[in-house]
Amino acid sequence: MMNILICDDEPAFGERIQKAVTSFFGTKGVEVQTRVCTRAEEAEALPDLEQYQLAFLDVDLITASGIQLGRTLKQKNHDIMLVYISAYLEFATQGYTVSAFRYLLKESLRQTLPVCLEEVYTELFIRQKALVVEVNREVVRIPYDRIYSLESEGRRVMVFGETPHKPLCIYYGKLSELPEELYRSGFLRVGRSAVVNMRYIHKILGYKVQMENQVELSVSRAGYGAIRGTYLEWKGRFGNG
Repeated sequence: MMNILICDDEPAFGERIQKAVTSFFGTKGVEVQTRVCTRAEEAEALPDLEQYQLAFLDVDLITASGIQLGRTLKQKNHDIMLVYISAYLEFATQGYTVSAFRYLLKESLRQTLPVCLEEVYTELFIRQKALVVEVNREVVRIPYDRIYSLESEGRRVMVFGETPHKPLCIYYGKLSELPEELYRSGFLRVGRSAVVNMRYIHKILGYKVQMENQVELSVSRAGYGAIRGTYLEWKGRFGNG
């Protein structure tokens, strides 16, 4: 199930987007659940905001900024894809402050929305971000959002998820060989033998990083300041405050 949020202060326009996205993903065999709101406050009050994977937002809402709403959604789920729709091109640059996926003009929506939806589908379902490794001569794909940490032990790398001390998989390799995309997607190396997913960090304190699953890992003393600074910067952009 794919959850989609639509927020536009013109109800008829929001319904138009709703029909378009439901029809499009239906042709792809993707079941969607949409929610249409007319005010940012209404959207922010929705339960389980972290469950939304895609949002179509009007930039210039009546009572609040669509950019601020996007920032709130990113705090709940930093992987959510934001598509801004506006009648004015001048607002486009604001979308970059919240890493908007696309910015569409209302006047050309008939031409641009189908293209945008194809790109969204490709990004979410074809180019899903995952760590690809070989385990027992089989290729295994582990979505980034399932990974809490990667820890090395000798020539082995253990990939851990939500369950403490129970690896999702173990493969032969080195942390130094991890793809750069992993770090661009919110992972941080905290020492010689550990890389963590910053979205699951509870806190970094006293040369330790505590994960949300209560696992603690040592942080490099030499690089502690830079590591903590990188995490705080990331948290300021995508975290929950």
